[in-house]
Amino acid sequence: MAKVTSRDVQEIVEKLSSDKVKAREEGIKLLNTWLEGERSYNFCKFIGLNTAKLRPDEIPHTETWPFLVSLLIKSASAEISSSKRRNPKVIYAKTLRIVVQRAEDGKCSGQSEVV
Repeated sequence: MAKVTSRDVQEIVEKLSSDKVKAREEGIKLLNTWLEGERSYNFCKFIGLNTAKLRPDEIPHTETWPFLVSLLIKSASAEISSSKRRNPKVIYAKTLRIVVQRAEDGKCSGQSEVV
């Protein structure tokens, strides 16, 4: 199984944060490859454990569910804004839904791992 590294997450974040449509599309596709099949468990566990370590007063960093959800919302908003003459790509909404589902899933949240 593929092991997730901070660099993997940073690459996704960099692409999704881009002002360029093409880069955001690459970021969403890359994130989706991590959310599919065997890779999904390791990715979700990595993000979940980092999220579970957050203190209540701490601002979520890039390797947490709250940050990824916020970033996907911004990416989806940018996609809607940039698609004046065409329909926005549905992949942004689908990916956001998957990420929220994974973040809420007890097996992926990291909550059961942290005492």
